[in-house]
Amino acid sequence: MLKVVKPIENQEQESRKPGRKGRWKLWLLLTVLLVAALSVIFFRSSLSHIQQIEVEGNVYVDRSAVIEAAGLRIGGQFFASSATNVEQRIVSNLNAVESATVEKRFPGKILLRVDEYSPVAYELLEDGSVQALLGSGAEIPLRDQGLPAEKPMLTEWEGKEEEKARLCRVLASVPDGLLSDLSEIMPASTESYPDRIRIYTRSRFEVETTVSLLKDRLEILDGITETQSPGSIKMFEANVYVPFVNAELETESGE
Repeated sequence: MLKVVKPIENQEQESRKPGRKGRWKLWLLLTVLLVAALSVIFFRSSLSHIQQIEVEGNVYVDRSAVIEAAGLRIGGQFFASSATNVEQRIVSNLNAVESATVEKRFPGKILLRVDEYSPVAYELLEDGSVQALLGSGAEIPLRDQGLPAEKPMLTEWEGKEEEKARLCRVLASVPDGLLSDLSEIMPASTESYPDRIRIYTRSRFEVETTVSLLKDRLEILDGITETQSPGSIKMFEANVYVPFVNAELETESGE
């Protein structure tokens, strides 16, 4: 005999069966809990910590200074900062560094590559020590690096740090070939020309100009030193060249 199931009874049986939607929510909850537990275990393990920091490309800046500027330390969180943020910290905290590259190698190794500004001059200090001056104006005491080849010596710039940094930035924008003849640069400010400087060249010329005009005048100066005998050159709004021989003759005739 066939059993007739009433509609109401059939609905009650269907309602007792677990739905697919309920099983999906259960699996999702279990997955989230598992991921959370694994994350806690991972970030507490040594795999998530910085185990090694290497620095490359530094000549004038100490390794420890680069790491400190980066805000990193052994044992710190490997994923705490992005490579871009670390690069920005290095450049902003170290004026000797022009650019930086950070490479993260899992697990736990970070490589910091720095590109420093090149030396544009060196400076003789009052105590007889010498320091390198980089294109950014950074001052680096010389230890084992040696003197920059064919770079001018800056003298009598103590207390004129802002003007000296400005001069360094100008020198950094000039081709090396135009700097090779510059032997010494010293400040010689006047009321008319607050940034006036005096330059002595290896070819025995004495030059007066200003920091603001220097870049434009160096190419002209190179042409004069290549073709004329040693003398005095004033390079302001107009350029005036007087050979030392003529100046000596005028002095003798005046006596």
